[in-house]
Amino acid sequence: MTDGVVITGGGAVTALEDAEAALPETVRARGARVERVTRLVLAAGGAALDAAGLAAMDGPARPRVGVVVGTAFGCFLTNDAYARRLDMGAAAASPRLFAATVSNAAAGELGIAYRLGGPAVTLTAGTVAGIAALGHASDMLRAGRADALVAGGADATGLGLSMWIAAGGFVRGAPPTDAATFVVLETADAARKRGASVAGTILGYALGFDDREDVAARALADAGVGPGDVACSVRTASHMLAAGGPHALRGALANAPRGGVVLVVDACTSGHAAALVARAA
Repeated sequence: MTDGVVITGGGAVTALEDAEAALPETVRARGARVERVTRLVLAAGGAALDAAGLAAMDGPARPRVGVVVGTAFGCFLTNDAYARRLDMGAAAASPRLFAATVSNAAAGELGIAYRLGGPAVTLTAGTVAGIAALGHASDMLRAGRADALVAGGADATGLGLSMWIAAGGFVRGAPPTDAATFVVLETADAARKRGASVAGTILGYALGFDDREDVAARALADAGVGPGDVACSVRTASHMLAAGGPHALRGALANAPRGGVVLVVDACTSGHAAALVARAA
């Protein structure tokens, strides 16, 4: 069970250029130097921190505030661009691109921009990585490793990724799109001390492989509730890739009745499956 972990802010990005225009100037300048998935994380993660009242762009790093990024493809576009340059010979290798081929680059950039000195984690589990990030962040908060974590999912799309997905036969439903959705998770005690507004409470979650129905049952059991207690059950939009799970959670909490239990179930063509249970404020 993940009692005591609450959601105090959220942010989502699909139209990146519009979102970037609203960023603080210092963050916008940083975003101009980084790859697209990092720009998505800066925009959505920054919006979530701002909504939670935890956006800080100067002063010392905050050791009890961190970030967990879930992504299906991470810096794939940058790796593809770097490999294409290498095809022209070693002299064409780009040091700037190479720095962004590190999988944790987006989490690191968000941490630098917003003075997050706590854990900086990147994980993947196909398109369910966004839900996995929320579950992992909940575990870290319960273990006392942080007071607050901005967590969610992000993926950037482009020609290189589209070609790879098509070649692998992974196309299902609508074409994948740029998207990032993040929420701020805090211990209930930390949120209470700050006087933060709470949108919901994480009750339980589960991860699995090739067992979407079983993972939903395990998440409900982890939360200590039954199927009859669920007021709103949603499955995620696969075209949003890793952002789909957190995006569905935010929508479900906004539409659920006061105190209603919501169940978000996510599954990837890779076989990964995840489910998360929360209670609306």
